[in-house]
Amino acid sequence: MKKILQTLTIAVTLGLTGCNDSYLERLPTTEVTEATAFTSFTTCSNYLTNLYQMFSGGYTSFQGPAMVSGALGTSTRDIYSGILTNYGSGVGNIPNSYADQTVTIPTSDGTYSNPYTWIRWANIMLEHINEPSCTDQERLHLEAVARFFRAYAHYSLLINYGDAIYVDHLLSDASEELTKSRDSRLYVADQIYKELDWCIKNVQDQLAEPNMLNSDVMKAFMSRFTLFEGTWRKYHNVNETECSSKGYITGAELLQACATVSKELITKHPNLYKGNSQDIHPGKGWGEMWTTEDLQGVPGVLLYVKYVENYKMHRLGHFEHIGSASLEMPQSTVDLYLTKEGLPIHNRNVKHYDYDPVSKSYTEGADYDYANCNVYRTFRMRDPRMWQTVMPPYHIIGGGDANTYRMDESCDGIWMEYLNQFAPRGIYNAAEGTYRIPNWASGYHLTPYHKALPSSNWAGNYLRNVPTVQTSNFQNNESAAAGIQLIYSGSGFQRGKSGYFVWKHHASWDKQDQNHPMEVSDKPVFKIEEVMLNYAEVMFELGKFDQSVADLTINKLRDRAEVGLMRVSEIGSDFDPDRDPSVEPVLWEIRRERLIELMGESFSWEDVRRWKKADYFVNKQHYGVYLDNVTGTFNNKKATTGGTGILNPDTKKEASDAELAAMGNCGHLYYYLDPVSAGKGWLDKYYLRPIPSDELLLNDNLEQQEAWK
Repeated sequence: MKKILQTLTIAVTLGLTGCNDSYLERLPTTEVTEATAFTSFTTCSNYLTNLYQMFSGGYTSFQGPAMVSGALGTSTRDIYSGILTNYGSGVGNIPNSYADQTVTIPTSDGTYSNPYTWIRWANIMLEHINEPSCTDQERLHLEAVARFFRAYAHYSLLINYGDAIYVDHLLSDASEELTKSRDSRLYVADQIYKELDWCIKNVQDQLAEPNMLNSDVMKAFMSRFTLFEGTWRKYHNVNETECSSKGYITGAELLQACATVSKELITKHPNLYKGNSQDIHPGKGWGEMWTTEDLQGVPGVLLYVKYVENYKMHRLGHFEHIGSASLEMPQSTVDLYLTKEGLPIHNRNVKHYDYDPVSKSYTEGADYDYANCNVYRTFRMRDPRMWQTVMPPYHIIGGGDANTYRMDESCDGIWMEYLNQFAPRGIYNAAEGTYRIPNWASGYHLTPYHKALPSSNWAGNYLRNVPTVQTSNFQNNESAAAGIQLIYSGSGFQRGKSGYFVWKHHASWDKQDQNHPMEVSDKPVFKIEEVMLNYAEVMFELGKFDQSVADLTINKLRDRAEVGLMRVSEIGSDFDPDRDPSVEPVLWEIRRERLIELMGESFSWEDVRRWKKADYFVNKQHYGVYLDNVTGTFNNKKATTGGTGILNPDTKKEASDAELAAMGNCGHLYYYLDPVSAGKGWLDKYYLRPIPSDELLLNDNLEQQEAWK
C-alpha cells in the first residue's frame, strides 16, 4: 500500500467533457491538477469519471464482466472455476492452476494493489468534497459517487482476501493504515454495507447523466455484495460473535437486505431484452446482449461500457475469430445445459430427437445419451444459450478460394442442421451457388443478424468444419460424403482441444483488425438478469422460494432464452441424477440457471467459492466431444500423446488401442489429466488469495493468510 501512496499523483489526463450522453463517449480535454480538479461540479465529475475505468479495463480482481480485450474475453475468472477452459495448455496435463496446485504466493499482485489505488482516487475526491462551488445536491451526488467506488474497491479486497485493511480517508506517509494489521472481514463488510446504503439514499438521480452511476446501479451492486457475503458466511461457517458485540451487520441481515433491494429493482425493471426483431436465432435476446452496437435504452441494462468508432474500441470478438483464441467449454459444462423442454439431460422424462434434413424438422426419436453421443445430437434441442456460447457443428465445401464456399447438402443435408438455424455468412452468388465472405478488416458489414454460420476469421477465410481441434491429421474433408462425423483441423484459427469453441462475443458485423481494436459492440456491466438470479437464490436461502419467485426470476430468463419453464413442484431428489447430492434439488437448479445465464462473465469463480463448492467444480476432468466413429479412417494417433486420442472413462487416461476397441471404437476426445487421479486437485487454502510477499515486507503487522503460512 505504501508503494501506491508514493507513486500515485493527481496529475493525470482524465480525458473528459461534460456534455456527452455516456462517460465512455467523452473526448480528451486538458490535464487535471489538484488546483483545477475540484473547483466546480463539472470538474469534480470529470475527475470521478476516471474511476469508471474499473468497469472497462482488464482488472481481473473484480467479480463480474471486467473487459479483458484478449484471448479470454470476459471469462478470465470462469477459467479458475473450471466452468470454461483456457486450452493454451499442452496435452496430458492439468490446465487449471488451482486444480494443478501450482498457485503460489506472488511477490506482487495487482489483485491486492489495484483496489487500494482506486480507493485512494476516491478518497482524494472526498478530501476535497467541500471545495467545489456547487449546490448541496451536487455535493451530495459527488460524495455518493466517490463513496460508491470506494465501496466497490473494498469489495474486491473482501472477495479475494477476506480480512483487509479498510481505508476511509486520504492517507499520508504518517498514516497508521500503512503499518497496521488487517481489519476483520466482518468489519470490512459492515463498512461496505453502510457506505452503499448511504450512497443509495443520497445519490441524486436527477443529476446522474445517462449510463453513469445512479441509485439503480448502486442497488444492483448492493444486491451482488449482500448475496456474496451472506452466503459466504453461511457456507463457510463464519463466526459472527464480533457482529453482536460491535453492532456489525450479520449474514442473515445481509441476505434479507439482498432480498429487499433485489425485489425493488426487479419491480422497477421487469422486462428483459428480447433482441433484434429481424434476427432469426433462437434465444437471440441473450446472445445479442453482447454483440449489440448500442445498449442505450435496452431493457434491464443498468450500466454498460460504451464503445465508439475511432475513439474507444475493443477486440473481444476479434480474438474469437483468430488463432490466438484460447477459450473453450469442457464437456462437463456442456452437460449442465438443459434440454429445450427445460429438463436435465438425464432426467427420466427427457426427450430425444431425430433430425429430418429433408424437411428440416425434428421428431421425437429413440433414446440416446446427450452426454455421450455424436456432437450433432449433443446440441439437438438444447437450451439456445448453449448455441449462443459454443459454436454449433457444421460442414461446408470449399468454393475455390479461402473466402468462397458452398453449403454441403450431401448425405441428404445432415451437415446443414445448424447452418439452417443461423443466417448464412457472406454474399450469395445464385448463378454459382456459392457464398463469398467479405474481408472483415475492410469495414463494418452491418447485418440484421448478430451471428452467422459458417464462421470465418478477420480476413473472411471460412472455417470448413466444426468441431475443429488444435492438432493435425484428423479426418479429412472427404469423409463428410460418407456421413462420418468430422473432427477437422485444416484451419489455423478457431481451434480448441475439446471441440467446443466459445464464441460469445463473435458478431457477424464487427469490423476486425489483426493488430488494433476496431469493434464497437457495447458490453453490459450491471443488468437486471443478475439481480433476478440474486433474488431467486437469496429467497431460497431465506426459505421463501416458491413458484411465484421462480416466475418472477428464472422463468423470465428461460422464456427469453426459449427454454421450458421451471416447475418448482416437479423438482424432487431424482429430478437431476447428476446433481451434487449434498445440494438440495431446487437450489441445484437455481445455481444451474445462474451458471448458464452468466456464462462467460467471470461470476462463477466467486460463486463456487462462496458456495464452498470449488472442489466439486475445479476437480472435474476436462475432455472433449464424443466420437461415435473412431475407426481406421480417423487418423488420431498424432492428436495427443501418441495414443488413440480418446478418453478411457474408467482409467481417466488416454485409451490404448485395445481399450478403445473394447469401448466399441467410440468415446470422448482426451486431452487433460484428471486432477484427483493425478494426486492434485483443489486445496481449501485457495478459497482466499495469499498476501503478496512484497506487502509483508513493507508492513511488519501485515500477516499472511493463516492457510498460506
